[in-house]
Amino acid sequence: MKRIISIPAYLLISVLLLNLSSCQKDRVTLLTDGVWKFENITTNSANETIKTIVAGFKAVYTDGTMQFFSDGTYIKEYPLIDDETGNWELVGETQLVFTPDGGLVQTASIDKISKSELVYLETFIEGDQNTFTTVTTWVK
Repeated sequence: MKRIISIPAYLLISVLLLNLSSCQKDRVTLLTDGVWKFENITTNSANETIKTIVAGFKAVYTDGTMQFFSDGTYIKEYPLIDDETGNWELVGETQLVFTPDGGLVQTASIDKISKSELVYLETFIEGDQNTFTTVTTWVK
């Protein structure tokens, strides 16, 4: 009797493990399938200087695009500033790591991802050691 019960348990565990590994693969496919268009960036900061900086980013990013490639590289193209290229990596299910060429590593937390929308959060520290978050939205 024990043997009959343990076989379904092994099957269930195997299916769950396969499902978990396919979730990350599906997220990679969602990221690399097409060109993302910038839609919005917001912040939860109450600091007026931070709000002004984020509004500036929004103006500069408007009409920008981002494309992830399966070789681990990416390109962000903006009409008003130089393009950004570099490497990207998905760590686990939610951590999106950007390493711009010649720049500092940026880590974002994926809040939502689908065929038509990518939303990620980035947390920063203000000069007075308070943290704030930006939410960036890209669409297809």
